[in-house]
Amino acid sequence: MTEIPLEGPGYIPGPTALKALTHPLRLQLLDALAVRGRATASQLAEDLGETSGATSYHLRQLARHGFIEELPEVGTTRERWWRPVTGGWTMRMDDQREDAATGMVVSTLLENSYRRVRQFAHDLPRWSPQWQVAAIRQQAHLELDAAQLGALQREIEAVVDRYRGLPPGPETRRVRTEFVGFPLGDPDGD
Repeated sequence: MTEIPLEGPGYIPGPTALKALTHPLRLQLLDALAVRGRATASQLAEDLGETSGATSYHLRQLARHGFIEELPEVGTTRERWWRPVTGGWTMRMDDQREDAATGMVVSTLLENSYRRVRQFAHDLPRWSPQWQVAAIRQQAHLELDAAQLGALQREIEAVVDRYRGLPPGPETRRVRTEFVGFPLGDPDGD
């Protein structure tokens, strides 16, 4: 499978790109960079207790595989600035069937996602009332076939794409959105 450009910004990494995430430091860097929005290798090294040489190498690998991009207008020849790829990326759930390494990446990403939601729930009282009311975790059980689930996915992507294009305001914060849709029950029966 090849990398597939999305209709809007961002892309869907294929199995080769996902295998690049098998190094645990790369997943940590992706997560830390997603929280910061943009950072240098030195800043991320300090955050993660690593050397800037190690973080610099792994940041270049993440960029090579399309997960992050350099901000040349901000950096210097000595200090490069990085940010998550414009528009983000979408992981195809069927990529985990390719091999055990990709399955491990999927599993780790899901565990990291769960950890972030738990941390937010724990910290909820420390957030302003506006953020407490705006934050959401939704779970719904629908009766859909595969084509309908695909249509739902495309509609959600279209909504997210609209919000990607909004200019940042004075009270803007980095916000993580996630949608997971999958069938329930036994795949071989009802």
